[in-house]
Amino acid sequence: MRKLMWILALMLFLALPAMAQTPQVEVFGGFSYLRADVGGADLNQKGWNFSVNENLNDWLGGVADFSGHYGHEAGLNVNDHTFMFGPRFSYRKNSSFTPFAQVLLGGMRASRGYLGISQPTTDFAAAFGGGLDVKIHDKIAIRVIQAEYVVTPYLDLRQDNFRLSAGIVLQLWPRKK
Repeated sequence: MRKLMWILALMLFLALPAMAQTPQVEVFGGFSYLRADVGGADLNQKGWNFSVNENLNDWLGGVADFSGHYGHEAGLNVNDHTFMFGPRFSYRKNSSFTPFAQVLLGGMRASRGYLGISQPTTDFAAAFGGGLDVKIHDKIAIRVIQAEYVVTPYLDLRQDNFRLSAGIVLQLWPRKK
């Protein structure tokens, strides 16, 4: 029994450096909520968020972020899809959790419809925010929260939106130093 305890302790000690390594790629997928400003009226939209982040070093990465949100209120249907890209700044001093901040620029493809008549458009979009990942396994983390201010000029109206996302992060391939 004593030998087994020493072997387990040695395995844990040897595994610590591997757990502290920065992943080369992080893939996120999860649920997303968007509080959309539609011409002065607020619309609650639910949908999905997907992103891929390549870490260039321990603190800087490049992220591609995609999302889709869908909402219906008083006969008005609003659907939007975003595609944004930008830098992500991560703080990796603790092996259990990783807070991050990001700035994303790109576009939004949205449509507003009423009684079967749709008005689609593609416009500029930007998102500013961050989040917190909590590691539950050496390759898996939970994105507890990702909160962002999203601005778009949808249908020539400035929109000040707020997006919340949560889900699973797969951490792939340790980054080579």
